[in-house]
Amino acid sequence: MARIPKNQAVFFELDGVLIEEPRLRPDGTVPYLPHALEALGRIDPRQFMLFGASNRMDIAFGELRERDFKKLSERFLADAEADRIPIGKIYSCPYHPKGRTKFRKESVFRKPAPGMFKMAQQEFELNLGRCWMIGHTTTDVLAASRAGMGTILVETGQAGKDGAFWVEPHFVEPDIRHAVARIMSFEHAMRC
Repeated sequence: MARIPKNQAVFFELDGVLIEEPRLRPDGTVPYLPHALEALGRIDPRQFMLFGASNRMDIAFGELRERDFKKLSERFLADAEADRIPIGKIYSCPYHPKGRTKFRKESVFRKPAPGMFKMAQQEFELNLGRCWMIGHTTTDVLAASRAGMGTILVETGQAGKDGAFWVEPHFVEPDIRHAVARIMSFEHAMRC
């Protein structure tokens, strides 16, 4: 009989949830949304692993260079490490079926497909039924739903108004800080 993994995780979209835009500021800092890193720091790493999960359509269409996104990601990871917030990995998909050059292709890792979450499940032995996704688009919510995860739509970024899909997230919260509080409250109630 196969063993059911016990590892839990919180996934989050970068743009619109954690950061204002996917570019470093002129001074080299990350343009965080208010209280974003503080919110991630409230998640107990003994209970949840943390992962970024981001479609990079801007790379696919040439609006953002891959290396600039890499610099942003590296700075974010360094900031998180300085605040003792262990980020397991940032999953990203730079492909789009209408993208340019090498980025023009279908990918099982592009949300709303659940590929990012399935890969993390294999790499980190996650129980996706005990994991959460904090997103700002209907694409984020649909991808996590397809993976069997809990979903929280935040009212920052696109706030679910992208109109790509009709979805019903488990919860809708004003921002990442409230989303994290909702997860902690939900998990506490599950243990009682």
